[in-house]
Amino acid sequence: MTTQAASKKPFGMLFDRVLGQPSAEDKAVGDSRKPLQDLAQLAIMVEMTTIPPYLTALYSISDPNTKAYQLLRSVMMEEMFHINQAANLLVAIGGRPKMTGASAPTYPCYLPHANTSTTPFIGLCRASLEVFNDTFTAIETPAPPHAPARGDNYSYIAQLYDALEDGLEAYKGAQPLFEQNPDACQRTDIYLGKFGGTPIQVTDLASAKLGVQQIVQQGEGSVPEAQSMIPIQPWATYNTYGERTDGTYGPIIGSPYEMSHFKKFRTVSLDKDSFPDSYPIVSNPKRSDFTNPVAIELVELFDIAYSLMLDAMEHSFASRAGNANDTFFTLALPLMHQAMPNLARQLMNTPLHADTDSSVGPNGAPTYLYQPGSNLQDFAKRLQKALGVVGQEVADPAERHELQHALSNVSANVKQLIAAAQTHHA
Repeated sequence: MTTQAASKKPFGMLFDRVLGQPSAEDKAVGDSRKPLQDLAQLAIMVEMTTIPPYLTALYSISDPNTKAYQLLRSVMMEEMFHINQAANLLVAIGGRPKMTGASAPTYPCYLPHANTSTTPFIGLCRASLEVFNDTFTAIETPAPPHAPARGDNYSYIAQLYDALEDGLEAYKGAQPLFEQNPDACQRTDIYLGKFGGTPIQVTDLASAKLGVQQIVQQGEGSVPEAQSMIPIQPWATYNTYGERTDGTYGPIIGSPYEMSHFKKFRTVSLDKDSFPDSYPIVSNPKRSDFTNPVAIELVELFDIAYSLMLDAMEHSFASRAGNANDTFFTLALPLMHQAMPNLARQLMNTPLHADTDSSVGPNGAPTYLYQPGSNLQDFAKRLQKALGVVGQEVADPAERHELQHALSNVSANVKQLIAAAQTHHA
């Protein structure tokens, strides 16, 4: 197996470390919670790894009014909640979430620390029945009853979270387990709209386990031991979840409250006649694939926006003094809602090579390469450069106008973000 295809294992023999076999690094750090902090950080990285593939497929769907688009969008938003909740747990046990640098995913890949024989190889591809069925559904497949907890070589994401829960329960280290990192903060105010999940502030084992339970049941669902994979039913079984009237959380029998991610992807993959059209983008794009100057500008602009979003997400979990800038609402969220989708869709309608029919392709697609040191001012300058390239390279007036209009809108949004940041710091 090639190095590229291997599952990244940045935390060594993590499961052994959680079970009481500390590494030399653990001993040097002097915090007995380090293995559990790494396991919570791994959970963040696993959730982060799913988002660019889901976003690529989402952006590639030409009609946002389709069921496939809406279900996929809801999953992607809920993955953001999962990151939030895993980050809260990490902060509660003394860590600080990382989403940039080596913690940012690169594609194609397996989920970090996953069993490469039983989990899907994940790429950046256009939406298709095969992608929903063979990759997305496989990522979110529920663990069978009595599947062992695994921090390494897990076959189901639920096994990873079971290992995290078991490690929290078994912890007997020198430091108090739930002693929050003073340089970090938990977030319970991130708005997810109509999508499921309520971020929980983690203060003890009970709140930590409730947060983990929400993540697992919202994603893979919960499969009762006596109920193996069953056909779709009109009322809730293990496929639905939510807050019960007694304050607990879990599957709600008899109420179609919310489908798990697994169920959503399965529903789309089985509805072959209604699957929407998607743009003819290249799969797993590399920078070396691009020769069209306009496509090169767009793919590099997207990566800057993506990098700024990751920086802002990571910083949003840092402790803030007084009325310091909240980078989630002032930067991460606007980039996710404005710059990234606009740039991605223009890129997906732009051929990789000049003088190629965009209706046939292959067209460009985001590479999701983290660019350290990105800043808004350089982003604004690069947008102006891209406008000039479009003016020189795109001969068709209508196509040129559409691209320039889209870039001008992104540029205006970026200038607003810069102005807001300057006003805040004045």
